[in-house]
Amino acid sequence: AALTFAPAARAQSGPLLRVESRSGVSSFTEESFAALPQSVLRTHTAWTEGPREFQGVALKDLLAAAGFDSAALQGRSLRLRALNEYEVAIPAEDCEIYNPLLARSMDGSPMLRSDKGPLWLVYPREQFPGLHDQRYDHRWAWQLAVITVV
Repeated sequence: AALTFAPAARAQSGPLLRVESRSGVSSFTEESFAALPQSVLRTHTAWTEGPREFQGVALKDLLAAAGFDSAALQGRSLRLRALNEYEVAIPAEDCEIYNPLLARSMDGSPMLRSDKGPLWLVYPREQFPGLHDQRYDHRWAWQLAVITVV
């Protein structure tokens, strides 16, 4: 079931998320993001209490919609940039290994910019105990705005 977002939750300038590469830019609005296959992930995080339920789009599905299937991502990395200018590079193979989620909501409520929104890259820590390690925590980019495929 897709969530609907009140106008206040959608209010922002520009697209919800951009995917950039040498070959161009793909922009996703709130509506085009919601039209992609939606997934649910229940997991613990290092920043919240107890397990949380996240809803959004699998990173690999969003990248595929931007023209990057598994073969196009082999050997590449993804540079994630947040609204607060935080940047981190992750291996593109994370898409296949861990299948992280671009979460738009947490526990049924849209994530706001004031609380890690509008998008938060969430990893399935319950399925991969090795992710319960500080070395992976930096990959959980919140307030995500731009993904650059390099």
